[in-house]
This record gives sequence, structure tokens and C-alpha cells, in this order.
Amino acid sequence: MARMPRLNAPLIAGVRILDISGGIAGAYAAKLLADCGADVIKVEPPDGDPARRAGPFHAAGPNPEASAPFLYTNTSKRGVTLDLDTPADRDAFLRLAAGAQVVIAGEGEPTLAARGIGREALRAVNPGIILVTASGFGSDGPYRGYAWTHLIACALGGWAHLCGDIAREPLQSGGNLADTLLGAYTAVATLIAVAGRERHGAGDHVDVSGYEAMVTAALLVTQRYEYNGTVGDRLAEVGPAPSFIVPCGDGYIGANVLTDAQWRLMCAFFGQPELADDPRLVEASDRMQRGREVVEPVLVEAVRDRAAAEVFHDAQSWRIPFGLVPTVAEAFELLPHQEREFFAAFDHPVAGRVRMPGIPFLIDGARPHSGRPPLLGEHNDELLADSAAPVAPVAATPAAAAARPLAGIRIVDLSMFMSGPLTTLCLADAGADVIKVESVQRIDGWRASASSGDTFWEESMAFNWVNRNKRGITLNLTDPRGVDLLKRLIAGADAVVENYSPRVLGNFGLDYESLREVNPNIVLMSMPGFGLTGAWRDYVAFANTTEQMAAIPRLTGYAGGQPIFTGTTGGDPLAGLMGAVALLAALQRKRRTGEGGHIDLSQTEAVTSYVGDVFTGYAINGEEPGLHGNFDPTMAPHGTYVCRDERWIAIAARDDADFRAIGRLMGRDDWARADGPLGSVEARLSAIPELDAALAGWTHDQDAFELMSRLQEAGVPAAVVTTGKDLLEDPHLTAREFFVRQERAQVGSKRYPGSPYRFRDAEPPANHASPTLGQHNREVLGGLLGLSDEELSALEADDVIGTVPVGARGD
Repeated sequence: MARMPRLNAPLIAGVRILDISGGIAGAYAAKLLADCGADVIKVEPPDGDPARRAGPFHAAGPNPEASAPFLYTNTSKRGVTLDLDTPADRDAFLRLAAGAQVVIAGEGEPTLAARGIGREALRAVNPGIILVTASGFGSDGPYRGYAWTHLIACALGGWAHLCGDIAREPLQSGGNLADTLLGAYTAVATLIAVAGRERHGAGDHVDVSGYEAMVTAALLVTQRYEYNGTVGDRLAEVGPAPSFIVPCGDGYIGANVLTDAQWRLMCAFFGQPELADDPRLVEASDRMQRGREVVEPVLVEAVRDRAAAEVFHDAQSWRIPFGLVPTVAEAFELLPHQEREFFAAFDHPVAGRVRMPGIPFLIDGARPHSGRPPLLGEHNDELLADSAAPVAPVAATPAAAAARPLAGIRIVDLSMFMSGPLTTLCLADAGADVIKVESVQRIDGWRASASSGDTFWEESMAFNWVNRNKRGITLNLTDPRGVDLLKRLIAGADAVVENYSPRVLGNFGLDYESLREVNPNIVLMSMPGFGLTGAWRDYVAFANTTEQMAAIPRLTGYAGGQPIFTGTTGGDPLAGLMGAVALLAALQRKRRTGEGGHIDLSQTEAVTSYVGDVFTGYAINGEEPGLHGNFDPTMAPHGTYVCRDERWIAIAARDDADFRAIGRLMGRDDWARADGPLGSVEARLSAIPELDAALAGWTHDQDAFELMSRLQEAGVPAAVVTTGKDLLEDPHLTAREFFVRQERAQVGSKRYPGSPYRFRDAEPPANHASPTLGQHNREVLGGLLGLSDEELSALEADDVIGTVPVGARGD
């Protein structure tokens, strides 16, 4: 197999970033940017980033240079050590900041300001600098100082309510998804801010909230309640749409459907076509609620003795989006990952040969390179000497009308469902002119997910969220006139986004080379499930498929049980955010060089990258992580506990101080004493059943919200396991004006999750509701392309354009 070429030049250049975050989230953001070419300097305290002390470690044992989380989230960076709480080192940091474009921090701005390294201190040495703060709850609001862990994020963010079995305790998702999700949003926000700086010369403070990121990714939690007043249940191995994780002869298979057509195909595939017409299973919601009772037994019997790979490939030949459910070890060996050389590898002086997920996209057939992370203080001499020359700032071109960072950028959006539309939503909220293209013959699949109502295509909660601030047109791409109009639109665009199967654009005569003929500098981003190349290129995938292929179910579930779903919207938000990173990086290169390019983003690779620290851990120690429920090897107690009115609360003791604080609140002197029998984490980890029983006895008759407040005020990480109703009424989200209220004639006034980042100086996002089908046909085709009213009417008469789906007309 020929080796894949590397990029000749980085996507991001002329951008120096100081990463002063600790842990995973900010470091992951900076890693993504570093792998794309940014000059990232990791600034650690003298004893190292906390991630260096977090496992899993190399098989040789704990070593701060061989920690999987640190190795994975700090590739391609240089590293220095500074104690930012001492005047001399703080001054050295500010000298570095004078030559940087961005600082990424893991604390809220008020905390940084109190340490003398907040926004005003940075602006004093560099007026155009961008400060990005990525924290659990953001820089303001009632929860600003609350403690944040992965378990707390899953509970408060709406994930845990749907993760696990309704008869058992709610679960956290596997991996460190809360942190990597926050990191991905931070990378997106940083690239948007850099684009704004390059366009109009001004820096900014960008505040990113992990809580809001979790609520956004758990979209269905809030939208189900807002639209139909339901909060959902924990269904374990039954996921949205519905989908099922089913045991088979040698492991598990993901039996997934998204559309009614796929549901019928699956029933036929398993030799049960009559099941598709069962009156108990008419709607997708019916199939989810009755899936365990009616559908799952059929699937279990059908695959009991079959190999997972056999079922997977057979179902894919039917165009049904089944997925494998590999272990981490098996995921390393998946054929498309081998063919596309997804895994990066480097030699490390302490950890040896290290393999990990690389950047999950190619551009013009080449993958950005991931370099070795720095040793502690490795570049002190190089970077902290007074003579160290800063990177010259990118020259900024003032743009009077660029109040929003991406104003003046035009994106043609051919994507459907959630992943691609979330990519373009990130740009639309930042001011880009995103034109969504559908057809009356084939509407966006999310529109069809609202299956009742005379105008069902305008009533979908998911579509109405992910397409705000976009314009919408219809073009029949099976008609040459539709293709010609789309090419004319692309001729004046900066980028095109699509998430079709690889063969679709070519069938329309809209492949990358054809688009370059009308716009030589166009950026085309393709987002198929398994990439544009390799033996699986034509396989179909959606959110649950990519979650399964990334081994996330193998990290999520009760100890001794089977893999289960995270319960949210699966891999789509993860892939969509990575798409935004890729697209913004490519647009940064285009601004710098004029060069376009074809981005080939594999959604399976993208989702896998969010658990890259887990893969790195396996690579350096050979230990399969397995299923552990809410267990954490560094914290005890660490779990969810029932409260009054069948509500649940998550509690995590990060250290001895947290445990003693819990003991004081409980009135347990033996817990509150430093010299008590459970005074060390080792003692607590060996007494987890005793701890859990004591906490459950304490919490069971208490109000969950009041208890959360008492624990957090004592400095202890705690969170109610929230429902959609709780989130829509949450005082912190309300104070930060997180939810966006929009009016739509077909559904009335509804609230939707906003962006989990805020720009202090840039104009805030517009508040335009998602377009109705073909809403802007005349505005775009007439106003931009110059078609006359007569031409538009003729196109409408021939269904080249329109505003009502062909299948909904009743004619």
C-alpha cells in the first residue's frame, strides 16, 4: 500500500497560540489547531500539566511523560514551564503573549484577571490578542465557580438522564467526551475569532462553556420537551430512530435505521417484512418505546449465531446503516483506518512508539501531520530567552461591514440531517451567508422526521434548530437547469459543504473538478461516513453508526453488562464540529494563499478522535478499558444517587478535600477527619460499596437541586441529573441567555440551544428562524443570480424549484 502524502504547507500559518489550559479540554482545542499548522506553545506549571498525572499510563508504570491524556492532547506543540503566580514568570508569559495571536485558557476570565493574566493584562502588551476561555460553566452566571468533571457534565448537561437502564442508576458516557466536546467547540470558536482578527484587525475575548456544549450536543433532550412535553427514558441498548446494539456470535452489531424506508429495509433484511406494518410500530417514537418488547427479540434471534462482520457487510449491501461495535483493539484494525492511514505514530523518548488517532480529514488527498508532544520544559531555552523572536502577526485587512467575524463569507450547503448542517450553523452564527439547498423532490431528511401535521416538513424540532440563520432554496439537481443554477451560485461562493454518499455529487456532474471549472479557488468539504476512499467508501452511516464504529459503546455501560448507547444524538454533533474545524482551517489557508481544496472528512474518524486519549492508552499499555459504569480510578465516591421524587444527583470526590467536605455536610466525623479510616483515595477506592450505600442513604429523602447547591457551595462537584424541562428552566442557562427563542408559523414560538461560545466584542449572531422550504428562492436566484420573475415562474411550474414537497401535494 502506497504511503499517503503529507500536506506541502500547513492549513493554519502565521498564528501563534499560547495554551495555558490544564487538563484535556483546552489542550485538545490547541492540539487540533497545532496539528493543522498553528504554532502552539504549551505553558505548564513547573510540576507539569495535571493531565500528566492522569492515567492511563505506559505499561512501565506512572510517568508524567507517558500519560495517555497528555500525549494525545498535546501533539505538535512546543512546551515551556512557568509559574504564572510569581511575578517573574508572569512577566515572562506576558512577553510571550506580546508576540502571540491567541491565548487559550482553562479558567473563566475573572479568575485569570485575579492572577494578573486576564484580558486587560494581555491587551496591555498586545491590543489585538484573542483570549479564549474554555471552562465548565463560562465566565459569568450563577454557576460560574462550580466544580466540573466529566460525570458532572454528563449529569447536568442532560446526557446521563438518557444513558443507562431506566431500572438502574443513570450513567456517564464512556471516555472523556465532555472535555473533548468542549475542546472541539473551543477550536471552532478560536478559528472564528482568528478569521475576524484577520478581516478587521481586532482581538476579542471568546468565552466557551462546557455546560452549554453538552446541552447543545444532547439536542433531543431539550427539544423533545419543548416540542411535545416529554423527557424520554433510559433505554440502554435501544437508541434513537430506533437503533439496537445486539449480541451476535462473536461480539455485537449495531442494527441502525434512521428513515422509514430504512426501517422497512431492515424488516425485510431480517426476513420479517410484516413487522414494518405492525400497528404498534407506525412511528419512529413507537419503535423506540416498544423496541425492547417487539423488535429486539427478532433481531437477537436473527444474529445470534452470525459473525458481526458478516451481518454488517450484508446489511450495508442493502444500504442499511448498520455498524460494527468494536473494542478499542478491534477499532485500531478496522479496514478503512488502515487504508486511509488514520492513526498517527511517532517515537517518544519515554513512551516509545505511540499510535493514536490523527486529524480526521484529508485535504487534496493529504492528511495533516501530528508531531510528538513536548517533554516537560523541553523548549524553555529556545522560547524563554529574551532574544526569542515572536511570530509576525498576520496582516489584518480592515472591513467596515465585518461586524460579525465571518461576514462576507458565502457557503453553499448541500448537507442534510445534523452533521453537515451543524458545520454550517457554526459559520452562519458567526455571520457567514449560508445558503441551504434542497429540492421539492428530496427534502432534508430532518424535515421528514416530524411525521404528523399538514405541514410536517416545517415542524421538525431538529431541522428548525440546526438551520437557523441560513437562507434556503430548492433546486432539482436531476434537471440540468437545477445543476446549472447551482454551479452559478457556487461560482460566487467560498465553500461548498455536502455529506452525501461519495458517488452522489459525481452523478450530478458536481464533483470537485467540475466545481473548480466554475470556481478554481472553491473549498469543497465532503463528509461521508467512512471517507471518500477505501473499500467502505460507499457504505452508509449516520449518528448511531459512527458512535458505534468509534468504540464508544464499548466504553459506556454497567460493569459486567453489555455496550449501550450514550443516549444522545450520537456521533453527529461530534462529526459536525470537526467539520467546522476543517472548513475554518481550509478557509484560513484560502485567505492567506488564495488556494481552495477538497476536504475529505470521514465521520467515523471524526467521532473516534474524541476518544483518542482512550485509544492512546491502549496503544501504550495494551489494556482494553472495558465497561465500568460510573467508576473512576482516581475518584471515590463517584456516582449517581437517588433523591426525593425519584430524582438523581451525581457526586464526585476529586480528592481528600472534597471527601472531607462531603463528610462535614453529612455529619460524618469519620469522613470529615484527615486521619479518618477513609482519608486516602486508595482507602476509598477499596470501600466503594460502603461509600455508595452511605451516600444513597443520605440523599434519598433530599431535594436534588437543593443538595446540588449545598455541595457545590462547599466546593464539591455535584449535579442534578437533568431532564429537558430542567434545562429549559435552568437559572444559569437563563442568566447567560443560552436558549434562542424563535417564531415559526407552523410550530409557534420555540426555544433552541444557542452557541456555547460568546464573543465579547463582535456583533452577536442574528436570530433568523430556519428557512421554510424554498423560502429564499426569489431572493437568491433572482437577487443574486439575476433570474427574472418569468424565469422563476417557469422553473416553479416544472418543479425545478418550489416550496412544497412533491410527495405532500396530494395531486
